[in-house]
Amino acid sequence: MYTTLRLVAVCFAVAIGAGLIGQLWVVSLDILSLSEAARGVLFLLVALGLMGYQRLSLVLSAIICLPTVLTHPLTLSNNLLVTAQYALLALSLVLLVLHTRHMPDDA
Repeated sequence: MYTTLRLVAVCFAVAIGAGLIGQLWVVSLDILSLSEAARGVLFLLVALGLMGYQRLSLVLSAIICLPTVLTHPLTLSNNLLVTAQYALLALSLVLLVLHTRHMPDDA
């Protein structure tokens, strides 16, 4: 179950990263949209780390979700990327709690 949840976190991180980068085609190019695209690149890099078994990628995925969580309260009118970042944050925190019990044998 732990590895399945980690793969779900990878899918969330890839989807969020692709969505943030893909927003460049539909919004005006300014410093805010470029910084969101840079966060999208970070999500893609963290997704690579989430494929492994280390705790650092879980912490990083929670940290890069924090700007959105702190600036956009969760309501029904939020867009899909904000909701996905809330879900990734929650999933990362759950996986951090479960991490100590599900360490691989050779690590």
